[in-house]
Amino acid sequence: MFYLVSIFFKVLGFVLHAVPMGIWFAGLPLAIVCLATNGTNTGRFGRRIFAQLPIMLAIGINFGIVPLLFTQTIFYKEFYTATILMAWHWFAVVPILIVGYYAVYLASFSSAATTPQETKNAKKNSHKTQKGIKRTMFFGIVASVCLIAIGALIVNGQTLMVRSDLWQSIMERTGFYGATTGLANNMSDPSVWVRLATVFALGLATTAIWSIVDSHFLLRKNGDKNIDEKYRHWTILFSFILFLISGFLLALLSCLTAMYGISGFVSSRISELSMDILPVFVASVVAFVIVGFVLAAMVLFNGLRVRLLVILAALSHVIVLSGFGIMRQIGQNNRLAQAVETAQSTALAWEAFIPFLVFFVLGAVVVGWMLRQLIVSKLETV
Repeated sequence: MFYLVSIFFKVLGFVLHAVPMGIWFAGLPLAIVCLATNGTNTGRFGRRIFAQLPIMLAIGINFGIVPLLFTQTIFYKEFYTATILMAWHWFAVVPILIVGYYAVYLASFSSAATTPQETKNAKKNSHKTQKGIKRTMFFGIVASVCLIAIGALIVNGQTLMVRSDLWQSIMERTGFYGATTGLANNMSDPSVWVRLATVFALGLATTAIWSIVDSHFLLRKNGDKNIDEKYRHWTILFSFILFLISGFLLALLSCLTAMYGISGFVSSRISELSMDILPVFVASVVAFVIVGFVLAAMVLFNGLRVRLLVILAALSHVIVLSGFGIMRQIGQNNRLAQAVETAQSTALAWEAFIPFLVFFVLGAVVVGWMLRQLIVSKLETV
């Protein structure tokens, strides 16, 4: 019971975390580029992403605690050993996150000054807009670097966790008279960078879906209808291009992992996938293809019921993320079989689980309220 509950919440937490994480991991760099172009639609996309980032970052961080918590409960020996060996890198996540968090807020506030406004002094307004763009880009770049660095450090710990064969040599190389210095890392392992690139590719797909969800469901109706309609059409084409890039990157990464035997979300060749992974892999690929066809249909045909297609694309993408989360978990289970056996024989501690469940539900309610603020807030001013 303990094992099944832990696995369920670990995968659920991964999916809930992956959605906002994709928006800040891949969407933030895109927003910086789009804002730099200062085009009508690209600038609007960039400003809307920056306006939404504080909420997305808060949601992503809080949901990210869930898979981390259950990683510690299932694979406690492996997790703590790996993070003790790289202790200083692991602790560095906290100050980097603080800097990144404040940079996100400063970028978000600065982006408000980039909104085109009708004033009597056009020259002064243009100067103010340019200053706002420069500040937004500066703080946005700082935030993006911090968030990508955090991703690299967390993936570093996750990959080192399953490499028990390296622990002894790392300890001998970095230890000091039998005591660990906490200066180890696993950055030389190519799987770290493959997994990070995979997260970025998935983030591009998530940003693509979010852009059409945002334009079709979160735009307020008090704006210019013609401008809004043009922006919606632009986001459809934009999301389709992003999705194609995401699919290309995922295919390329799959070829690299198969060619060089690198451990990724799928650690072996497709023809050699075990029966526990194959159905999940097929479901993920089918869902990914469905999203692609839906976006292509939205680009090619204007008379379709667009909102229904947006919902279909979003639900299909959730299946894609769920599939990656499950495959990731199966890969961990296969490499940490002994820890899994221990977890399967462990009884569920209800006195600890019930408070967690209560606070998880309360947290989900708060997150729902935060998402509602994206709808009722004055995002249309950006």
